[in-house]
Amino acid sequence: MLSKLALITVGILIFCGCGGNSLSVKKEPTSKVLPAWISDPIIKDNDNYMYGVSIALDRESAIKAALSDMIAKLGISIESSYESYEEVQGSYYKTNVKNQIKSNVSKIKINNYRVIKSHRIGYREFAVMLETDKQKFILGLKDDLEMKKKTILQKTRYMDKSDTITRYNTAKELSIEAQDLLGEVLMIAELDSNFDKEKNLKFITKKRAEFLTESEKLNFFVSGDECSSLFVDVIKNTLAQSGYKISSSKENAVKIEVKTSKYLTQIDAMTIAVLTLHVDVLDKTQRIGGKSVVLKEIYNGSDDSLYKMASLHFKQDIKSLGINEVIGTNLYE
Repeated sequence: MLSKLALITVGILIFCGCGGNSLSVKKEPTSKVLPAWISDPIIKDNDNYMYGVSIALDRESAIKAALSDMIAKLGISIESSYESYEEVQGSYYKTNVKNQIKSNVSKIKINNYRVIKSHRIGYREFAVMLETDKQKFILGLKDDLEMKKKTILQKTRYMDKSDTITRYNTAKELSIEAQDLLGEVLMIAELDSNFDKEKNLKFITKKRAEFLTESEKLNFFVSGDECSSLFVDVIKNTLAQSGYKISSSKENAVKIEVKTSKYLTQIDAMTIAVLTLHVDVLDKTQRIGGKSVVLKEIYNGSDDSLYKMASLHFKQDIKSLGINEVIGTNLYE
């Protein structure tokens, strides 16, 4: 009897103990009220500092997003600044430049920053506020800009000693590199009122003008022997469609000369014509390119049919491989 009573008493105590523990571990729901600096940031960009706020899955992702937030704000200012930069440009060119600006702004890195506020919103969300020293950021942009300009000027010095195609290629490359500086120039100008924006814009415009001058100088005179007339036409048309000028005179032109040789061979019951196009690319008397192109066709006894079919295949080769690969030039594509 006593043992039964003891068991009942132990059971009651155990029950009461469990109930007591369940009451003690009960938690109040976590407050989801966000700090004011997340929902409505009070600190704004000023002459000394720039700020970025973002929410992401973790702290590291939030920092990356906050840096992107800083850059995005700068990008908006730069786009509006560009609208008044050069109204004389055509709409296609302006759209192209605006795309370049967006691309260049997105590549800018902000390394000098510190996390001044952070808050875990929930299990899967983290918020941060970053601060970066504006003057150091501007100084870094200026140093980077000057280094790139210096590199462009060094490459320019070697242009005069080069052949016509190399000068054209270099001028085009430097024009693109200079145009890529536009985003940095406009960004620095937005951040620093003392920055000489016009001087740097003139540097970019000058490089574009130098490329246009070289473009005017570059023209091609394409010729060939009697067997090469159809191949000459293919080369002329390909160059013209790519925007290059075709000259009717050898004077001051890059000369492309084509000579074609032919021999026949038997394979089983078929006669195969093997055509070899000997292409030379000359600037004045200097050979600056060229290649031997071999075309094989079934020969049915008609030279007209042979050369027509071979020229079609030659055209297909240029289209698939590019004119540089087929005739041995190095035009900037």
